[in-house]
Amino acid sequence: MSSSKRLIAIPVLALALYAGACKDSTSPSGADPAAMATTVTSLNAAFAQNAVFQSLMALNDPAVLAAPAVLPQLVPAAPGATRAAQRDLLLRLAGRAPTAALGLFYQNTLGKTYQWDTANGGHYRITDSTLAGAPAQGIRFILYQVDSATQSPRLPLTTTGYVDLTDVSNAASNGIHLLLRVGQQTAADYTVTEVKTTSSMSLAATGYVQDVVTSGPQVTFNLSHVLTLADSSLSTNYQASAGGATVTMRTSYVGSVGNESESVDWMLQKNGSIEVAGVNTPDSTNFQFKLNGTSFATVRQVGNGQETITGPGGRSLTAGELLSLVTILEEFAQVYANLSLVFLPALLFFA
Repeated sequence: MSSSKRLIAIPVLALALYAGACKDSTSPSGADPAAMATTVTSLNAAFAQNAVFQSLMALNDPAVLAAPAVLPQLVPAAPGATRAAQRDLLLRLAGRAPTAALGLFYQNTLGKTYQWDTANGGHYRITDSTLAGAPAQGIRFILYQVDSATQSPRLPLTTTGYVDLTDVSNAASNGIHLLLRVGQQTAADYTVTEVKTTSSMSLAATGYVQDVVTSGPQVTFNLSHVLTLADSSLSTNYQASAGGATVTMRTSYVGSVGNESESVDWMLQKNGSIEVAGVNTPDSTNFQFKLNGTSFATVRQVGNGQETITGPGGRSLTAGELLSLVTILEEFAQVYANLSLVFLPALLFFA
């Protein structure tokens, strides 16, 4: 089996589980999948249903970038392909020269505000250089409701808030501080740093995002990627908390093209724990689902063979239990995708 087919563990597992499920309402012993789904959905909503945060996607405008844009394909259509896309992106970033000494923004744009100019197809431009309020060592973008199909501001323009991007780079690292405001409320406040050495590259983000429009829970996060240049291995550690729930997502991705191996250990903790852990290679898949630390189900596949899904002692799972596992997989994959979006504004300016 080719690596392109094998290394899509999350969607493949979900489809396999769907194939064996029906409308049986039975749930795994000791687990409440509905409560779990509600918990993680509220965490996801701080990103996915946050129109203000989503409006950051319109910043991918070559007209304002201080360096050639590296399109950050952090969240491709297939969630399981995300780690491969992240590794490819980081490799491209690592191949560029450090930019901290030169600054991340053009000097003549510091302290200026960008607004959307609808002329000539629409671009962010400094249409009024006298506007005040932007950070002295950064730039401000007025944000608007975006068209989900084009990721550009929707016409007629409707303002949602603004985002200040401040250059906090030093001799050792590139850094951008992001402050997203809606009126007098803060919808996001975090810093992304990039460190390059002769042997590695790392990206880290710390801070929080909150959907202030719907008064959703504040999602506090500490995210990191470490790329080892010698073998292009990628290690990711995502930690986030909201509404009493904590999500920890550790992933490693190693090997050359055609021989990749992916290790995953993703856990949600709130009044107990749900964990998905395992290894995915071009030749095999072996994942375990754990409830409160005890193995509940194992998913295996070797070569082109059929996936096998077994419960404790090798017993078959009920249709309701299979549906519960699908819910767990889908929610975890969505959390990973949403947290990855935190890096997007900074990556547009890291050369």
